[in-house]
Amino acid sequence: MPAKLKIMALIALLGSSAFAVASSGTGKQNASGSKSNAKYAITCNDYLVIKETDRPIILGYEISKHKNGKVTATEVIADVEKIRPQIDEYCKVNKEKTMWQKIKSAL
Repeated sequence: MPAKLKIMALIALLGSSAFAVASSGTGKQNASGSKSNAKYAITCNDYLVIKETDRPIILGYEISKHKNGKVTATEVIADVEKIRPQIDEYCKVNKEKTMWQKIKSAL
């Protein structure tokens, strides 16, 4: 990925991550009274239909959420490059599971 594209992606990623962390209420609950799992709702099937060029951005966003937004852009890029092949293979086989399940085990 070209350096300029990485920088633009990371700016969007970290801005989105900061907004998500700031706007998420830890006390929010769904109708059943349990805490929402929407934080990890991107399924492998959702990931696979995204354009190939956009997948690193989505993966970086999920990694940033996994680390509670306390990660530098350099760390996100390194993590994306490290686990993307694992995520791609995992998602081809486990389409109904979430990306989070593999990210959690890979990091």
